[in-house]
Amino acid sequence: MNIFTFSAHFGDENACRQHFKKERDKIGVVCQHCGSKSHYWIKSRWSYECKSCRSRTSLRSGTIMQGSNLSFLIWYRAMFLMSATKKGFSAKEMQRQLGLKRYEPVWALVHKLRK
Repeated sequence: MNIFTFSAHFGDENACRQHFKKERDKIGVVCQHCGSKSHYWIKSRWSYECKSCRSRTSLRSGTIMQGSNLSFLIWYRAMFLMSATKKGFSAKEMQRQLGLKRYEPVWALVHKLRK
């Protein structure tokens, strides 16, 4: 996939969220409280609600994005940049490419992707 194809598919935050939800639904969501695999989707909150115990699970919970405040679009762009080049990127270069001011969240993102 080249940069133009990537931008056409994942050009905004909503497209990235929709794709991530579709992929997450394929794997399935397990309630962290009761272990149930049956959930409702609450679109207004972008989260799942357990049919058994009614606890909520965010779209990011239990994924590489858990605990991150960076947008889905930033995560998708970083994944594209990391996978599209042979050498990869340093965290500082990734920060520059993504146009972010703070280094720490980008450093954490890059290290999570490298694991």
